[in-house]
Amino acid sequence: MYEVMLQKIGLLIIGLLAAQVSAVEINLWRTLTAEDEMATFNQQVARFNQQHPESNIVVEAIPHGAYSEAVIGGALAQRLPCIIAVDQPNIANYAWSGLIRPLFIADGHEKNLLKYSALSHVNTNGLSIYNDKIYAAGSFDISLALFSRRSLLKRLNIRVPTIDSPWSVEEFNQILFAIKKDQSYKYIFDLNLSGVGEWHAYAFLPMIYSAGGDFIERQDYQSAEGYMNHPGVVRWAKWLQWLLEQELTQLKNLEHGQFEKNSLAIQYTGSWMIERYRKAVGDDLLILPPIDFGEGVFIGGGSWHYAVSRSCANPKLAAQFIRFIMQVDEIAFFNRTTGFIPTSQQAANKLPEYQPDGSLRKLYMLSQNNVVMRPATPAYPVISSIFSQAVRRIAQGSDVNATLDRAVDEIELNILDNRGYQ
Repeated sequence: MYEVMLQKIGLLIIGLLAAQVSAVEINLWRTLTAEDEMATFNQQVARFNQQHPESNIVVEAIPHGAYSEAVIGGALAQRLPCIIAVDQPNIANYAWSGLIRPLFIADGHEKNLLKYSALSHVNTNGLSIYNDKIYAAGSFDISLALFSRRSLLKRLNIRVPTIDSPWSVEEFNQILFAIKKDQSYKYIFDLNLSGVGEWHAYAFLPMIYSAGGDFIERQDYQSAEGYMNHPGVVRWAKWLQWLLEQELTQLKNLEHGQFEKNSLAIQYTGSWMIERYRKAVGDDLLILPPIDFGEGVFIGGGSWHYAVSRSCANPKLAAQFIRFIMQVDEIAFFNRTTGFIPTSQQAANKLPEYQPDGSLRKLYMLSQNNVVMRPATPAYPVISSIFSQAVRRIAQGSDVNATLDRAVDEIELNILDNRGYQ
C-alpha cells in the first residue's frame, strides 16, 4: 500500500514537472500605465496562465516615453516579442512594415489565428482593420467630451445639449460670449491647442469630419486634396483663429487644475479626466457631447490594441491570449476597475455605469455610434505629424488656406515617395 502511494505521488510530480517544462513562454510588451490598470491586466494574465497550462504569458511593461523606441529597436534587431501593444492608428503602418500578422483574414482561411466569432461582439473602435483583415483588438477605449458645470449653465440659462440635439457652432459661440460677459471665469474654453503627440489628430479629426472634411480620402488612401483642405476644414481652422482673437480660448497650456478650481468654464478633453473631476466637482459636473460642425457629433476612436508579431514562433498560442482578453466577461472585468469604456455592448451591459440607465451610458453610446477612426493607412503617422504642425501654424496666425494646402502637398509627397504604400 505504501509503495503504491509513493508511485502515485511520483507520477503526480512527474506530470506536474512535465506540464511546467512543456509550457511555451509567450512574451508580451505593453506600456507601463497607472497602478490600477497594471494590476487589473496582471490579474488577467495570471488567470489566462492558470487556465492555459500549455503557455505562459510573460509581461514586460515599458515606460510610455520609451515604448515606441523599444518597438523600433526590437524590430530592427528582429527581437520583438510574440504580442505587442500598438496604438490603434499605427496598426496599418505596422502591418505594411511586416511587423505584425493578421488575426483574421477571411472565413475558412488557413492562416487565420482566430475565428471571426471570437471578435464578432466587438465594436468598430475595438478592432484594427487594414486591407479588410483584422490585425489587432483592444478591450477599452476613451471618449472625447465637453466638461462643464450644471450650475453655470443654469445660472446663464444655457440649455444642456444632448447627442441628438448638440450645440451647433453658432450656438456654442454665443455661449462662450455669454460666459465671457459674465466675468466669473479666468478661462472660457480650453482645447489644449498646445498639446503634444497624438492630441491634435485625435481631438480635432472628429471636428473636421463633422465639418465635412477628413485627413485623406478613404477608398485608396492616395489623396488628401479636397479633404484636408475641404471648405469645412477651412471654416473650422478660421474658427480656431477667431476663438484666439476673441480671447475665448488660449494657445498656452493652462496651469494644473484650472477646471477643478472653477477657473475654467468649459474644457474639451477625454474621459480619462472623469474620476478626477467627479472628486472635485461632484454632482455639479456635466459631461456633454462635442460640438456639431454641420455633419453631426463625432469623437475619436481606437486606443491601445494587441497584435501578434510576424516573428512570433507560436502565433496561434499568442492569439489565444488576445482571444481570452476580448471575451465579454474579460472586457467587462478590465473596464470595471480601470474606468475606461468597454468596446463591446454586451460587456457594457454588465457594468452599472454603462447600462441603459447608468451615469456614463451616453459616453458609451458615443463610443459605439459616433466614432470616426483615424485613417487605416501606413501613411498615418506622417499624416498625424503634418496635421499637428498645421494646427500649430494656424493657431499662431498663419494663413489658413496656404497652411492647409501645404499640409495636403506634404502628405501626398510622402505617399508618392513611398510608392503609394502598396
